[in-house]
Amino acid sequence: MGWRTYLVMYFGTNGVKTSEIAKKLSKLGFVTKLGGVDFIYEWNDKQPTKEDALGLGDRVADVLAGSGAVFNLDTHD
Repeated sequence: MGWRTYLVMYFGTNGVKTSEIAKKLSKLGFVTKLGGVDFIYEWNDKQPTKEDALGLGDRVADVLAGSGAVFNLDTHD
Protein backbone atom coordinates (compact mmCIF):
# COMPACT_ATOMS: atom_id res chain seq x y z
CA MET A 1 0.00 0.00 0.00
CA GLY A 2 2.89 2.40 0.65
CA TRP A 3 3.24 5.51 2.72
CA ARG A 4 0.28 7.86 3.08
CA THR A 5 -0.54 11.05 4.89
CA TYR A 6 -4.05 11.20 6.27
CA LEU A 7 -5.58 14.66 6.67
CA VAL A 8 -8.51 15.41 8.96
CA MET A 9 -10.02 18.87 8.58
CA TYR A 10 -12.00 21.01 10.98
CA PHE A 11 -13.46 23.72 8.81
CA GLY A 12 -13.83 27.30 10.00
CA THR A 13 -16.52 29.87 9.35
CA ASN A 14 -14.44 32.70 7.90
CA GLY A 15 -16.29 32.64 4.59
CA VAL A 16 -14.03 30.19 2.73
CA LYS A 17 -16.11 27.37 1.28
CA THR A 18 -15.08 23.80 2.02
CA SER A 19 -15.26 23.03 -1.70
CA GLU A 20 -12.70 25.79 -2.39
CA ILE A 21 -10.34 24.35 0.20
CA ALA A 22 -10.80 20.84 -1.25
CA LYS A 23 -9.88 22.10 -4.74
CA LYS A 24 -6.71 23.71 -3.42
CA LEU A 25 -5.76 20.57 -1.50
CA SER A 26 -6.27 18.45 -4.62
CA LYS A 27 -3.72 20.65 -6.39
CA LEU A 28 -1.25 19.60 -3.66
CA GLY A 29 -1.97 15.95 -4.46
CA PHE A 30 -4.59 15.11 -1.84
CA VAL A 31 -7.55 12.91 -2.75
CA THR A 32 -10.92 13.46 -1.06
CA LYS A 33 -12.19 10.54 1.01
CA LEU A 34 -15.24 9.80 3.11
CA GLY A 35 -15.03 8.18 6.51
CA GLY A 36 -12.55 8.62 9.31
CA VAL A 37 -10.30 10.93 7.29
CA ASP A 38 -11.14 13.70 4.85
CA PHE A 39 -8.15 13.54 2.48
CA ILE A 40 -5.27 11.19 1.68
CA TYR A 41 -1.88 12.04 0.19
CA GLU A 42 -0.04 9.09 -1.38
CA TRP A 43 3.75 9.18 -1.28
CA ASN A 44 3.85 6.49 -3.99
CA ASP A 45 7.08 4.49 -3.77
CA LYS A 46 8.81 7.01 -1.50
CA GLN A 47 9.21 6.69 2.25
CA PRO A 48 8.87 10.31 3.38
CA THR A 49 11.33 11.85 5.78
CA LYS A 50 10.27 13.93 8.75
CA GLU A 51 11.16 17.00 6.67
CA ASP A 52 8.94 15.78 3.80
CA ALA A 53 5.96 15.35 6.13
CA LEU A 54 6.53 18.71 7.80
CA GLY A 55 6.90 20.38 4.40
CA LEU A 56 3.57 18.91 3.33
CA GLY A 57 2.05 20.27 6.55
CA ASP A 58 3.48 23.71 5.72
CA ARG A 59 1.84 23.60 2.28
CA VAL A 60 -1.50 22.61 3.84
CA ALA A 61 -1.17 25.49 6.31
CA ASP A 62 -0.55 27.88 3.40
CA VAL A 63 -3.72 26.64 1.67
CA LEU A 64 -5.75 27.11 4.87
CA ALA A 65 -4.38 30.55 5.77
CA GLY A 66 -7.26 32.89 6.56
CA SER A 67 -9.93 30.17 6.30
CA GLY A 68 -10.31 29.54 10.03
CA ALA A 69 -9.83 25.82 9.37
CA VAL A 70 -7.53 23.64 11.44
CA PHE A 71 -6.16 20.22 10.56
CA ASN A 72 -4.44 17.09 11.73
CA LEU A 73 -1.90 15.09 9.68
CA ASP A 74 -0.98 11.45 10.28
CA THR A 75 1.75 9.91 8.09
CA HIS A 76 2.49 6.18 8.12
CA ASP A 77 2.72 3.07 5.95
